[in-house]
Amino acid sequence: MVRSDATELERRLRRRSPGRIVLVTLIVVAALILAWRVVVLCALEAHFGSGFDDRRFDELETEFDQRQPAFAQAGARMRELSAAHPQAERIAWSLALICVRDAGRAEACKPTSPRDRATYEALPGVDVIVHQSKDPGRTFFRCYGDDPPRYTIMHASEGTDVAAYAKDHGFRGTRPLKPGWVILGPIPDVDREDDQWQ
Repeated sequence: MVRSDATELERRLRRRSPGRIVLVTLIVVAALILAWRVVVLCALEAHFGSGFDDRRFDELETEFDQRQPAFAQAGARMRELSAAHPQAERIAWSLALICVRDAGRAEACKPTSPRDRATYEALPGVDVIVHQSKDPGRTFFRCYGDDPPRYTIMHASEGTDVAAYAKDHGFRGTRPLKPGWVILGPIPDVDREDDQWQ
């Protein structure tokens, strides 16, 4: 009996050896760290993510549907501005300023007129309206929202292949609104987004 009790005790000690306990602890800790990293990365993707969000598309579509005349009026005003500045590489219209950057020159900004301010204020949710010479026939209504990613409502000339345009410029998704109007999903590549809007 004494011998079998000693053998049993020896087996228990081997099973609970410090080396084995440390190894199991390290495996559990590594698994927890990996799980934590996955959760954090998923949360960051959801918050700052590069993927398009159908709910955000729905919100922008609703805003557009409710304010179509205001979008049309702002688009017409941007066409006037681009006609008045045929050498402009970029025209950016915000609530307070209209900034024009001609080729080879620094950006020149002027305060918006009361008429332009009223037109702009009819577009809640739009952070800046942009026309760029590298995107002829297009006006962009950029909607930043509270956080990235950033979405854009684009007015394009007829015959624009929106899917091809979005793919060529790195936009992740599109949603047609009415002829000539479309929502462009975010550009997940930050450098590519900077290139698009500079």
